[in-house]
Amino acid sequence: MSEIKKYDQMKTRIFLLTLFCFVMFACSEAPNEKGTGFLTLNINQSAGLKADVEIEDFILRINNGRVDVIKERIRDLPAEIALPVGVYTIEAYSKEFSTPKFDEPFYIGRTTVEIEAGESKEASLVCSQGNAGIKVVWSDEFSILYSTYHAQIEHNEDYLHYSSTETRTGYFLPGTVSVIIQADGFTINGGTITLAARDMVTATLRPKNENIPSGSFTIEISIDNTVNERDVTVIVDPDYPTSNSETNPYTIAQAIERQGENNVWVTGYIVGAKPLSGHNFVDESTWLATNIVLADDIDETDDWNVIFVELGSSGLFRTNLNLVANEGILYRKILLRGNLLQYQSRAGLRNLTGGFSFIE
Repeated sequence: MSEIKKYDQMKTRIFLLTLFCFVMFACSEAPNEKGTGFLTLNINQSAGLKADVEIEDFILRINNGRVDVIKERIRDLPAEIALPVGVYTIEAYSKEFSTPKFDEPFYIGRTTVEIEAGESKEASLVCSQGNAGIKVVWSDEFSILYSTYHAQIEHNEDYLHYSSTETRTGYFLPGTVSVIIQADGFTINGGTITLAARDMVTATLRPKNENIPSGSFTIEISIDNTVNERDVTVIVDPDYPTSNSETNPYTIAQAIERQGENNVWVTGYIVGAKPLSGHNFVDESTWLATNIVLADDIDETDDWNVIFVELGSSGLFRTNLNLVANEGILYRKILLRGNLLQYQSRAGLRNLTGGFSFIE
């Protein structure tokens, strides 16, 4: 075969290969063009963002419900992002935050966007603080009464250690945290604090003595346009049990202080029941069968010093403990187990489990 013919055949093969690749590329690209839309970002910051926080340094995470299709710094992304058709969760956040840290607020914004073929969609996010801060303050009375002391604030299996000289704010994910105090060899349960995103809590630890009103938590909440600022006073009493059990139940005063704890034992006197509206539990004519009220003293009349117990719509507790059908149990002391959850804006005991027993 002549060299000219070989060359002509080679040119033909190259042309056919090129044509085949072009067709394959076109076939693979056509569906993408039909199934692609575009996303632009409009990210705003709430008033609570620190001045030195740069939005461009935030991480943008785009998730299609199964995997992250994009997770990059905003400054490294184009002004318009091409995405296949679908519904996406869009997040912009300042940093990764999973365990408690001092001086580590983080900010996050989230929205959902549906991308349509050939359309350009805008994702508008407002970034605000996603965790909560707690600052511990030791009262003068505490430093006088105890020579050595520190606190540990626990969230799930993680915690921060607050020494007696610690002035920084610790940051936690939203949820319930426990306050544990070590003072002159005592381990003291300081109760729990429930945190929401943007909460900034100042927890003042003060010892309980005869000159200080009783009650673990005196909570005053003030809210502005930046964060939810809360002052919490924790009354530290070494006589409080550090573990709750059937033989070592909470009194009503302790149960009020420990709202948020679950599966605990509580004991108190049945002193009435809540009416349909309001909290006047002493008026027998307005009692409902849905609840009973427990107090440490049978003469108690203040609705802030009692626990409202939810009996449920039916079952053992509703049948045997409602005062409408069981007048003979009024002023008897009872032992119950349940969750310490607020009941119609007052301290409550709900989701009762197991049985009950009368002590007196």
